[in-house]
Amino acid sequence: MKKYRSISKQTRTFIALTLLTTNVMAMAANYDLLNQQPNNFGGLDQDTISPNSSFGNTSILDSMQQEKINEKKRDFLEVLNLLKQNKLTDAENKLAKLLKQSPENPELYNLKALAETLKKDTVSADKSYQKAISIDKNNILAHLGLSKLALDTGDLAKSKEYADKAIAINSKIVNAYLILADIANKQKNNSEVESVLLTGLEKVKGNISSEIEIIQNLGKFYAAQKQPEKILSLSEDLLKRYPNNTKALSLQAGAQIVNNKKSLAEETLTQLIGQDKQDVNHRLLLAKLLGETPEKVKESIKLLDQALAIAPDKPEAYVFKTAYLIKLKQYPEAMDLANQTEKKFPALSIGKLLKGDIFLAQQKLDNALENYQQAYKKQPNDKVLFVITDILNAQKKLPDAVRLLNDELTKNSKNNAIHFKLATLYQQQNDFQQAEKHYKDILSVQPDNVLVLNNLAWIYSQGNNSQALELAKKAYTLAPESAAIADTYGHILVKQSQPEEGLKILEKSATLAPNSDDIQFHLAEAYAVNDQQAKAIEILERIVKSEQNFSEKKAAVELLEKLKKQ
Repeated sequence: MKKYRSISKQTRTFIALTLLTTNVMAMAANYDLLNQQPNNFGGLDQDTISPNSSFGNTSILDSMQQEKINEKKRDFLEVLNLLKQNKLTDAENKLAKLLKQSPENPELYNLKALAETLKKDTVSADKSYQKAISIDKNNILAHLGLSKLALDTGDLAKSKEYADKAIAINSKIVNAYLILADIANKQKNNSEVESVLLTGLEKVKGNISSEIEIIQNLGKFYAAQKQPEKILSLSEDLLKRYPNNTKALSLQAGAQIVNNKKSLAEETLTQLIGQDKQDVNHRLLLAKLLGETPEKVKESIKLLDQALAIAPDKPEAYVFKTAYLIKLKQYPEAMDLANQTEKKFPALSIGKLLKGDIFLAQQKLDNALENYQQAYKKQPNDKVLFVITDILNAQKKLPDAVRLLNDELTKNSKNNAIHFKLATLYQQQNDFQQAEKHYKDILSVQPDNVLVLNNLAWIYSQGNNSQALELAKKAYTLAPESAAIADTYGHILVKQSQPEEGLKILEKSATLAPNSDDIQFHLAEAYAVNDQQAKAIEILERIVKSEQNFSEKKAAVELLEKLKKQ
């Protein structure tokens, strides 16, 4: 077991830097362009839907805006807009006047509850929703509001009760199904999550907007479950029923991309931009796909130029083209566009980030660091912060990186991303006591954080702490298909006198990641301990000759020599 587990990548100094300079969608350090693409499911993994996440993006506030309201719609929307702008005092003053005029209007109590929720006064919000229901027992928004409040406080039974009531009133209410799916997700009942969302999809058929909202959430779920083919069949069915519909086509393109059907996605995206000459987002996505094929580079650049012409005030177009130029190593052109971007969007940090990426691609670390630091000062962001610390680390300024992270942590002691980054840096310095402290801080609020469990298990294994096996087993139970986590667990089993069980786990890990020499070395060790020297020697001879410079190569050479002498 090594301190640079493939999970945390602690000593692979340039991993984060290389990703920034080779992945066109990761440029500007944190500019996630794919999130700007409608209905794109790309980039989701097993952690996408965590026990604390929420299905759906439609809030109670948005639901209120979508509801049909009585004749005082204008006043209602005025209050709603004040709440959206977080002008709580103005909203409450307006509400107080409206309630005097209409004390029996349930929608006003829903708004009052929303204002109280925004102020984190959940007790008062609960009372206001209850008041709305006492006036109108079939008030869907009040039932949804109570369901969401209960969900947020962890009362899943109560949350389900109110969501079910909302569905009983109107079986086509999307938010109720999303809340029920969230409840099932928190209960780690995957089959129920799928069942609830599919039921909701069946109920809302005929309303394409509602169908797409539920399918998008199914897409997140299936991506997390590594079942992307299911979302493809759903998108294909939707397109059959709504041929040439832009929303359905967009969903189809996202599903095709997730399923690695790039040629089909290109056709779908071409159809989309053919229907809308002003469509920027799909042009950018199509440019990205085309740019992955050398002979289609000119088409890609043409689309990027079109996007810039259509949306000269849209920063994504500048970011994408600059990133693409970096990928093509056309650095002068990229810098020209980065300078244009900085001048056009002076209030944003994008220009500095792009410059940082350009310098980073050329390994001009001092210049890259300066631009990233300026960008971070203007718009603080964890990912940019971590790029800065990675560069400091690459410059052999690890103490400076640690000091910077500690300074940022004093501003927000609950920032688990910084805790994790600090822990991995301390682990890199073999300061296991400090690393353990930060890992424990994370586990106190995220007891099922697989990465933390894995890394802490490794630390404990170095000190022969009996908790190592317990933590490694828990991590493996939570993520049995992760090669690195299986490697940790299997290696600790072997070290703690369970060689046969450890060998089984390591064989699985090696199957999951056959090109990892680190894992292969641990498998060879396990074969040797299990008196299968021939298999161990076969592996060792191969990885010793490998050009892959893994950290335990010296140990592999020593073990090979030892086994050959026996």
